[in-house]
This record gives sequence, structure tokens and C-alpha cells, in this order.
Amino acid sequence: MPTPHRVSSTLLGHCRHGWTLAELLISLALMSVLAALALPAYQQQQRQARRTDGQAALLQLQMEQVRWRGTHERYAESLSALGWASDRSPQGHYQITLSDATTDGYTAQAIGLLGQAADRDCNPLRLSWQGTGAATFGAGEYPDSDPARCWRR
Repeated sequence: MPTPHRVSSTLLGHCRHGWTLAELLISLALMSVLAALALPAYQQQQRQARRTDGQAALLQLQMEQVRWRGTHERYAESLSALGWASDRSPQGHYQITLSDATTDGYTAQAIGLLGQAADRDCNPLRLSWQGTGAATFGAGEYPDSDPARCWRR
């Protein structure tokens, strides 16, 4: 008498390959939560890194104003007088403005553009020069101080 053949469990569909829809949805939800937590921190880190673009532009402007003042009776009133072709910082994250230029000093600002406009505590960055060698670094709503430590040195 012939013996009955055993049918393996893999032929009956008990062997699983791949992920179920529920597993995929759970993993997608977990990844979404992680991304939602990480994205604001990443964007803040990017804004902090881009601040150096505005700071470098203001410090370059300071050096050019000192050179200008050495041969003129007052500080330059415009960026074009200093030879700047554009009012943008080197990487384009800030618009540079110059104001209150007198015989004793001036104020320069770096106003954030695009993503840097969201940098509320440190927008705009300011550099004021008054008298003999007295530079004041300011940021945000504080023209004469830097409570958010935007000008870390």
C-alpha cells in the first residue's frame, strides 16, 4: 500500500516572504515621527552655520571702512563707494546695508534672506563702529548687545 505523501507547510502558503501592510505602515509612522523631531534641530543648525556668512561680510566691511577712512574725512556712506558690486554677503544668505556713516562711525547690518530670515534671535546681525576702535556687535532686536550669543568668538 502506498504511503501518503506529506505536503510541506511551504506549499500551503504558510511561509512568509516580505512585510505585511501593517508592518510597513508602522515603520512609516515611526520614520515620520523621527523626521518630525529631527528636522527643526537640523534647520536650526543650518541657520547657525550660515551666520558666519553675514559675520564675515560685516567684518570685511569693517576693514574696508577703516581703509576708506584713512584717506577720507568721513566713513563711506554706501557699499558701492567701497567697491562692492552687490549688497549680498559672499554666499548670498544676507543683504548688507550701511547706515549712519559720519566722521566718527557707522552702522552696518546683515539682514537674513530666504532660510536665514527665520533666524529670529539673530536677524539682523549688526556691527556699529563709534569713535576710536570701539566696535559694538548686536543682533536681533538688540542693536547694542548680543544676548542670544549670535557673535560667538
